[in-house]
Amino acid sequence: MIKHRTCDPGTLSSWSVPVGLACLLLAWLSLFSRASLWWSEASYYTHGWCVPFLAILLLSRSRKGPVQEEGSPGSSWLLPLALAALLVFPSRMLGEPDPFWRIPLWLEMISLSALSYSFAREANLGFSRRAWALATLYLLTCLPWPAVLESSVVHSLTSIVAAFAAEALLWFGHPAEVMGSAILVDRETISIDQACSGIRSLQNLLSFALFFALYYRLDGIRALLAITIGVLLSLGFNSLRALALSLVFLEFGPEDGETWHDAIGNSFIACSLISLWLIARLLADKEATSGNTDREEEVKRSGNRTIPWTYSAAFVLPEALVIAWFACLPGQTGDFTWEVSLGPDASAIPEGVREVLLFDYGKQGQIPIGPGAPARVIHFGYLEDSAAASLCSRNHDPETCMQYSGVRLVDSESLHRFRFGGDELLFRHYSTPPGKPGGPPSLHVFWCSAVLDSRIRSFEFEDPSALAKSLRFLSGKLSYRRKVLLVSLSGERTSVQATQDLDRVLRSILRPIREKGNLSLKDSLPLEQGPLLREHPVPG
Repeated sequence: MIKHRTCDPGTLSSWSVPVGLACLLLAWLSLFSRASLWWSEASYYTHGWCVPFLAILLLSRSRKGPVQEEGSPGSSWLLPLALAALLVFPSRMLGEPDPFWRIPLWLEMISLSALSYSFAREANLGFSRRAWALATLYLLTCLPWPAVLESSVVHSLTSIVAAFAAEALLWFGHPAEVMGSAILVDRETISIDQACSGIRSLQNLLSFALFFALYYRLDGIRALLAITIGVLLSLGFNSLRALALSLVFLEFGPEDGETWHDAIGNSFIACSLISLWLIARLLADKEATSGNTDREEEVKRSGNRTIPWTYSAAFVLPEALVIAWFACLPGQTGDFTWEVSLGPDASAIPEGVREVLLFDYGKQGQIPIGPGAPARVIHFGYLEDSAAASLCSRNHDPETCMQYSGVRLVDSESLHRFRFGGDELLFRHYSTPPGKPGGPPSLHVFWCSAVLDSRIRSFEFEDPSALAKSLRFLSGKLSYRRKVLLVSLSGERTSVQATQDLDRVLRSILRPIREKGNLSLKDSLPLEQGPLLREHPVPG
């Protein structure tokens, strides 16, 4: 007689926890891999790499031992699937088309944390609800702030730093004037890249201030005080950093200023972190830090309870379904039908600008348009494998970036449409404020961020509803390939005259790609070399 081997239910259930932990780890690694695009491409969030490890440290420090009590009923196998279907899966689906869309990242992290806590509670891993919630709150500091809040806070604090540096330079005998977010001293312009870019440490210090408050178990008032001190330290050390870099720039020249830029910046960042740590230690209650405080008491559960296998499915199914969905839907086909030729005097864009804009190829040049100053044209772009950099380029519009070099631009809130062959290029129009009341601006800037995927273009130049943006995933994968054209026109012109000159420039530099599909984007660029343009800085 043949004996059939049967699987021991006890042995099978004993694997539910380790397999569930492995699936949980995969889900979090997927989320962090997408959040890391911000850590790599956006300098404000470089601290994000260490936040997950510090969150684990906070959890391990607050962990209790498992509580044993017989007789507790098992949990429902539907609970993890319901959490995954109602929370994790929708946020994961909304975030897949655009990895730089901030709202789905926040929703996914909160949803995945709720599902993970449910698993940890059922597995009796010994984490209190309060400790898990605080660790999740700290974990959120690795995600980008809402765009409006980030832009407002950073630009406001940068202006304060520039104003302080200009006032302090007067004490050292250098008459200084603030121009936007730049400082003008003896006809030398100290731009944001040289003096004030360290304001990004605000997010870093806020993150570490919250970590120290949780690590040392500060009460509410002391935690708020630590976070406030973190903001003040960021503002104070960035002001000193801007002053030090400005003095080096003025006393020893731009070359030495660039040489000492990173060393001075890193020194002030290190000093601010050390100061924040020492202050947090002074605020800490030794008894609370040692762990002798009353903690929230967990509901006692059986150490022998069976963990539903549906937890493992809940962690991996959202990711699997999203990958399968987008693998089945077709992406948009086609390629750019136009290229840019800037003539024999085209030159490479400076390396410092490349580090900011992260483009794959680019040229710049001057185009004569009649009497007066020539038009200055900058052209760069991204290939298919540069989705993160291409998406990040949307934050480098002229209005945002050129103010760092002292050039104040006003968005006219108007689009200029230029048809070339079967394509329509959309240009955002910016200009400087008129020099005299009722007069024309002295500088016009036109910015075109051309993409192959019309769905991306519609969201860059329009203001869609949240529902319209969230439904983009239904139409398949997005193509992030991008070409950027920046045309600046110096000299007093009305808006009508500026758009007419822009059309003349575009007619002279745009060319149809002769063999569509046979030429790559890099092949479509002129290879001529020439002098670099310095009169008007590139955004960034």
